[in-house]
Amino acid sequence: MKRIIACLMAGILMLALVGCGTSGSSSAAAKKDYTQILHDARSDEDNEYLMIFTKGEDGKFTAQYGYSAEYDADVANMMMPLLGLEDGMYDDFAASVSGMMVSVYGVAIVKPAEGRTQDVVDAMDAYVQSQQKAMERYLEDQYEIACAARVVTVPTGEVVMVCCEDSDTVLENIKKALAA
Repeated sequence: MKRIIACLMAGILMLALVGCGTSGSSSAAAKKDYTQILHDARSDEDNEYLMIFTKGEDGKFTAQYGYSAEYDADVANMMMPLLGLEDGMYDDFAASVSGMMVSVYGVAIVKPAEGRTQDVVDAMDAYVQSQQKAMERYLEDQYEIACAARVVTVPTGEVVMVCCEDSDTVLENIKKALAA
């Protein structure tokens, strides 16, 4: 009887150790899908008309629906300078911006490279300020959107920039997803 109880206890202990050993390590190693987080945080209309770009594992810029050499050139030559992001400032990112001069729109999640958080915050702040200045005496509704823009560093370390309609809701949706 003692042997049976000892074997049962040993089996239970083994199961407990196996369960504890696998639960924490897989989530810590999982890379966050910033493109999906942005997609889920914003409206269906934004998702239909405003593409989300990121840098693939091969180092090429790509959109959420796949790679195109045209995207690679457009993002490298237009979006990244517009956002003020340079190679070496970030480890990962996803962003969507409008280059149209009649619409203020930009959302981004940037994982700064080590020691570059303030550089990324400064770049995102500069983008927001440029949008405010561009719309100040041009389109009042777009100026209000730019003035409501937010740049924050979340507890998980990413810098989030939200410059769009209903920015508070979009920001909260992004924060919740990054914290999960």
